[in-house]
Amino acid sequence: MQATASIDLFTSQKLRREVIDEGLCPFCGGCAGGCPYLAQYKGRIVQLDCCRLSEGNCYDYCPRTYTDMDAVSRKIFGVPFSGEGVGVAREVLLARSTDPKIREKSQDGGVVTALLSVALEEGIIDAAIVTGMSNGKTSAGLLARNAVAGMSDDKTPVGLLARTKEELLQCIGGGYETSRVLSALNSIPKESREKLGMIGLPCQVASVSKRKLSPPENRVNVDNVKLVLGLFCATKRWLEPGEDRQYINKACSYCWDLTAEFADISIGSGRAKFKDWNTVIVRTKAGAELMDIAKSKGAIETQPIPDESLAIEKKASLDKKKRALKNIAAKTGDRKKRLYLGLSEATVDKLST
Repeated sequence: MQATASIDLFTSQKLRREVIDEGLCPFCGGCAGGCPYLAQYKGRIVQLDCCRLSEGNCYDYCPRTYTDMDAVSRKIFGVPFSGEGVGVAREVLLARSTDPKIREKSQDGGVVTALLSVALEEGIIDAAIVTGMSNGKTSAGLLARNAVAGMSDDKTPVGLLARTKEELLQCIGGGYETSRVLSALNSIPKESREKLGMIGLPCQVASVSKRKLSPPENRVNVDNVKLVLGLFCATKRWLEPGEDRQYINKACSYCWDLTAEFADISIGSGRAKFKDWNTVIVRTKAGAELMDIAKSKGAIETQPIPDESLAIEKKASLDKKKRALKNIAAKTGDRKKRLYLGLSEATVDKLST
């Protein structure tokens, strides 16, 4: 008779014990969408039943399970993780869309929509994973297997696939802080060959980066993701669907990343001095090539970022890393126990000064 596996080996139990019950879940959606046992519901990740798999993508690609920061950085940039400033950067500048329709709807400079529009027009990607409102639509793909995933209404931000500029325009202003956008990636059939772009918060970008380090075998090929745009995120907030009260996710106090450091291009506001512009950090070759195309087509205009503005961004990024390490040490009671952060002692020493 075959022995029954210990419940400690079940991936869903490990995820719940180490992340959810510990208050570390950033609600990124990385574990939902492709699994019939996990779903997003009213701003939370809920477990519908006990999964008995001893290994699973929900645990492996969670941004709050152990992450070897050097290994991820070497995979994406070819260099170890330094923990300095705003991370690896080929160029930092201010930019904004030249399209009046985009600018009219955008909170800042509209660079995200402009870049994704260019990527679609140039065939760099076939579809962009973005955030929009559900509008009562029935879930498609693997999400259709999950009963709770379909319990959304027009007040619920969800991950969507946009294939045209018009569809991107409809998603401007989507609540990325409230959307589990990765559930849309997880729901894409394994057989899909579409070239994908995505826009997400630092925790969502980290989840995709872990997939690149160790590609999943039973989900869409992570190499299909040709472009990752990351949003700056100081503290993630969300609204419960149908409620007016605003909450702060306490798990964000353990997050090290302000500027989505593992993205191809990271995008934030221009702050008060440049409120109609975006701060843009170009990190990879793919990101630099897209920026060059967007500038040559006249889709965006740019200007140098002042030294004082860049210094503010670097300080804010460094401060967030330091706060995360301090809060993690307070939680674990041991400076050497860093929860999900796989950092060298030299890096920790540098960030602790």
